[in-house]
Amino acid sequence: MPWDLSPNDTGCPLDEPWGVRQRDTQRLMGCHVSRPDAVRQIAALNAGENLAGRLAGRAAEELARYQSLADLDLVPNRGMVDEAQRGLDWREEFGRGGTRVGIARARDIVNRARLSPDTVMRMHSYFSRHEIDKQGEGFSPGEDGFPSNGRIAWALWGGDPGQTWAAGRAAQIREIRGR
Repeated sequence: MPWDLSPNDTGCPLDEPWGVRQRDTQRLMGCHVSRPDAVRQIAALNAGENLAGRLAGRAAEELARYQSLADLDLVPNRGMVDEAQRGLDWREEFGRGGTRVGIARARDIVNRARLSPDTVMRMHSYFSRHEIDKQGEGFSPGEDGFPSNGRIAWALWGGDPGQTWAAGRAAQIREIRGR
């Protein structure tokens, strides 16, 4: 908002004659002993207004990002549900494979809970780190030790359908977040 500097402002005491008023409303913003003091207040008011405008712009960008993330379909698909259930069944049958986090992830997937963007990013990270487990013995049917601990864990996270889904959603999330 523009500001007016008024010497001998009637709203100010005699010992502080320099008034700063909001131009549109004529609201008195402050009284000062000298003109330089009044000019400094105007500079501060302008700086605050510019900062508020920049912050409002950033807030609008963050809100748009949040709304875009909220619009993403982050509900696990049927293939992921089938794999996660398989992982839970194997874990119960064999008493091994996966971690508490993997079990929690499987439950979320089986319940078709909407996953958070951060959870999707962790899923993508898990699959990227554990792709090598597919080369281990017992990962594929017909191999000794099937299902291996790695295969059970892989299933808990949604298996191959989960890997494909998480990679696609992670790319969308990175694009929305701007990184």
